[in-house]
Amino acid sequence: MAENFFASQVVMEAIEDIVDMQAQVLVFSQFADFAPLSAQRENLVLLRRLQEKQKNMCFRCILCDDPAAKELLEEVMSHFEKFGHEVDRSNPMAVFAEVEASLDDLEDGLDFAEKNGYFPGEEPGGETPPYRM
Repeated sequence: MAENFFASQVVMEAIEDIVDMQAQVLVFSQFADFAPLSAQRENLVLLRRLQEKQKNMCFRCILCDDPAAKELLEEVMSHFEKFGHEVDRSNPMAVFAEVEASLDDLEDGLDFAEKNGYFPGEEPGGETPPYRM
């Protein structure tokens, strides 16, 4: 018998946390290009927490027999695809390794910028080189 996935208080609290974190990330994205490194680091911490909560939620969906949980899992996987991640429907949890690698790349870029005063791919002084064909 399928359980009612959304009747769980733990599930609903986790969903509320995820929605709240996603809203914070969206707000940050509006000014991210102008944010100081400290704010970018704080956002990276938030992104890592969000990724862990999403990962946990997807695992819950996989374990649950409720069709609503399976629908939520599909929505989350479609969301990842829309943002350029590869999703293996036979192993949906694998997308989180790719997301974690993307977050690691962001952290490496922040480390580089803190050390050098500019981001990888920029010229010293923080100017992005002009596009050359």
